[in-house]
Amino acid sequence: MAYIVKMPKLGLEMKSGELAAWLVEEGGAVTEGEPIAEIESEKTTAEITAKEDGVLRRALLAEGDSTAPGGVVAIVAEADEDISSLEAEAGVGDADAGAEEAEAAEEEPEMATAEASSASQSAVTQQKPAEETQEASDVRASPRAKQLAEELGVDLTTVEGTGFQGSITEEDVEEAAESAPSEGGAAAADTASSAEGAAEKRVFAPPSARRLARELGVEISQVEGTGQNGRITESDVRAAAESGGVSEGEAVAAEAEPVEMERPLSGMRRTIADRLGQSYRESVHVTVNRRADAEELLAAADAADDALGVDVSISDVLILAVSAALDEYPAFNATFEDDVHQLHEAHNICVAVDIDEGLIAPVVRDVDSLSLAELAETRAETTQRALSGDYTMDDLTGGTFTISNLGVLGVESFDPIINPPQVAILGVNTIRKEVVPTDDGDVAVRRVISFSLSFDHRIVDGADAARFLGSLVEHVENPWSLVIAAGGR
Repeated sequence: MAYIVKMPKLGLEMKSGELAAWLVEEGGAVTEGEPIAEIESEKTTAEITAKEDGVLRRALLAEGDSTAPGGVVAIVAEADEDISSLEAEAGVGDADAGAEEAEAAEEEPEMATAEASSASQSAVTQQKPAEETQEASDVRASPRAKQLAEELGVDLTTVEGTGFQGSITEEDVEEAAESAPSEGGAAAADTASSAEGAAEKRVFAPPSARRLARELGVEISQVEGTGQNGRITESDVRAAAESGGVSEGEAVAAEAEPVEMERPLSGMRRTIADRLGQSYRESVHVTVNRRADAEELLAAADAADDALGVDVSISDVLILAVSAALDEYPAFNATFEDDVHQLHEAHNICVAVDIDEGLIAPVVRDVDSLSLAELAETRAETTQRALSGDYTMDDLTGGTFTISNLGVLGVESFDPIINPPQVAILGVNTIRKEVVPTDDGDVAVRRVISFSLSFDHRIVDGADAARFLGSLVEHVENPWSLVIAAGGR
């Protein structure tokens, strides 16, 4: 059965999807349920799988191209099946043109004859060398490659593509721009050689990882990818460089000749930039700070870790404390959309996780109803899915409050940006030792943690934020009742 492959909708907020990599070449067999392409939306990466067995007859997007949810990606059918009707439905092919020509032939024989002659002449022209007839507008290249070529003054008709089906990538354009005119022949030979190498081994890596590999002198095709579906990440490239992927000469050259770099934003990174920019422009951000004694927090986490038989961290006890504060001040467990301040009953707390593509905030759901053991296991699993790239849109939607912990990186204070449509976000800073006064008039060295609460001042007031932080500090400094209650759920 022939069918059109369309861009899936990965969540309600998805506006477009980028085809990151083809996993099956045009003309290749596809198997029901098996992935045929990797896509990237504003928030996540995913795979498009085949609905039925068949052949990838037409790939209608090049790697790097984007389309809206429901947009046409490819046509799958049997090898000898007529796909003209599907091509017409997808807006490609000559089905419509053929019908128009047949109608014109009935009405105007002379015109039909002239058109046939013209078509015949066109067929002859197509047999001429490509360099004599090809125009820049006919070149198969991703939109970003075309834009880069225009910026660098590169003639796309002279560039040989190494991407899917010979499409021109950003890397091809950059290599063409770096090659001196006198080295045109050698550059073309090198590009052709690269194309042969690409045909032998498909390399799935984003432009940022490829660019980093060139900077570090790492052969990208020799790097073992640890990302989703073997995708090569920047961390993989750095690991390869550390294990000997950079020659001494290349390292010296890199130090001697620093170069300016540009970092193109991926679909996910662009969305992060857009959303945070929108949040900063539209929300009235105010940040308040408060410190708390962390000794009991640390002791409670250690005790729960020993007693429950699961790995309980400080983060888990801290989430309990945040949930308790949200119980007392529900205006912060809320979203603000379409001029409606929606208070949510469930505590679906987002925990920010740093991955190669940027900072994402997967959701730990129903924190207020979980036992401490369940919370620890759920948070660990959610975080691991994010780090491994196996997270889904369900992991990233429905959050009601966010925690961003930069304390693990030694940060002592920062102003976190609200994760829209939520109304507040808690920044967790590093734990450090301080000399503090004791009740008996002496001093002691204690471990202290500080918090930075950013909130939308349109929705909640500064006094409310101060009270929320006061409640949080009380629970952090006296967490035992929370830990015992949650441990017994």
